[in-house]
Amino acid sequence: MKQLTNFLLILFMSFACIACSNDDEDNNSTITGNEMYDIVTFVGNQQSNNNNSVFQFQKENDSRVTTLRATDNALDTTSVKIGTRLLLSYIPENGTHNIDDNISVKGYSVVFNDSIRTGDKNKLPDWDFNPIFVYAIWRSGTYMNIHCGLSYSYEPSGFILLVDAETIDNSMPDVYLSYQKGDDRESYNKEFYASIDISNLWNKSTCKGFTLHVNDSNFGNNTIEFKKITITPMQ
Repeated sequence: MKQLTNFLLILFMSFACIACSNDDEDNNSTITGNEMYDIVTFVGNQQSNNNNSVFQFQKENDSRVTTLRATDNALDTTSVKIGTRLLLSYIPENGTHNIDDNISVKGYSVVFNDSIRTGDKNKLPDWDFNPIFVYAIWRSGTYMNIHCGLSYSYEPSGFILLVDAETIDNSMPDVYLSYQKGDDRESYNKEFYASIDISNLWNKSTCKGFTLHVNDSNFGNNTIEFKKITITPMQ
């Protein structure tokens, strides 16, 4: 089991870096009102697609993998690595959502990319002290996507999804979404997107789902259960 090492250092530095990159990697063209928005994985620029960019995503839970092929765009792979999760603004050729399609890319922004971490929840100080204004939290395959509002300062801060090591082998492990905004008196409100790889937990044979603990100041849902969907064979 992978343990969380240098826990607080990782926690603080990961958010300090991504808080800036959310703005630096914001690439938008003219908004028309017909755009669709999805958190997607950048698959790469493929020669079979005129060397334009290809993206994939699952709408929610275990829905089919949708492939989007840009007709007018190639991302710079020196700044956006293959496998990066992005918030993509696009117009599909057929005007339909959640189907394999050619698209016109209108803009993209690199969201907070991370993997679920394993550690002692008791070493996460005041994990629920800073509330998170949750707009939406949903599972997309082996990713947890989060759209929320945060109050943060320019001091190093942290945003982390942590599975408690004591419960990781349970059928429903306890997972904590925590945010540390720093100690500055002056703070700023920001809309925030994250996509966190949970495959190390979700793919465990003992895992039947997990219970997410979050101090949600919007809906007041302090615990949310994400359960694996069991399909019963037809008799």
